[in-house]
Amino acid sequence: MKSVTLKKLEDVEQLDDEYMDSKKIEGTTFSNYHDYLEVKNCYFKNCNFERIIFQGIDIENSLFENCNLSNQSLLNHSYHIIEFKNCNLTGIDFTDSYLESVMFNNCNLRYANFTNTNLKEITFKGCNLEEVSFNKIKWKKLVLDDCNLYGTEFIKTKLDDLDISNCEIRDLKIDSNYLKGLVVSYEQAVIISTILGIKIKN
Repeated sequence: MKSVTLKKLEDVEQLDDEYMDSKKIEGTTFSNYHDYLEVKNCYFKNCNFERIIFQGIDIENSLFENCNLSNQSLLNHSYHIIEFKNCNLTGIDFTDSYLESVMFNNCNLRYANFTNTNLKEITFKGCNLEEVSFNKIKWKKLVLDDCNLYGTEFIKTKLDDLDISNCEIRDLKIDSNYLKGLVVSYEQAVIISTILGIKIKN
């Protein structure tokens, strides 16, 4: 992932501009409404976005640390050079969006939706991806490192060279037609074989 360079300016109370550039915002709860917003070079720390409503938002070169973006709808927009660190992203929806050079570090993404997204140079490290939807995604350089993949969905998604060997898996929902080339550990191979209905005889 490319380095994130952020200018830390004085705190602001709310997102009140259509274009936000080079700001540090800390300890703020947002509840306002935006038809459209561009965010660039910003650092959000200990902020709560749970009650804010975005009809459209594009984010570039920004860091979200210890923030709550649960159940946010971030559909059909672009997200470049971002890190989400120790964030609550439960139920976040990126459907039909484009993400490039994004790091999810130690985040809770349970029930998140990435259906039909285009993912390029994306890393999930130490994340909870329980029951996340990666259905019909296109990806390049996707990294899943030490993540929880309980009930995670990979339907109609090519898995060739995707390495999940150090992740915890259970009840994966996968499409056998796209399974070729998936990189797994021996123990995971046994689990996946049972998902596919294969009976292993000692």
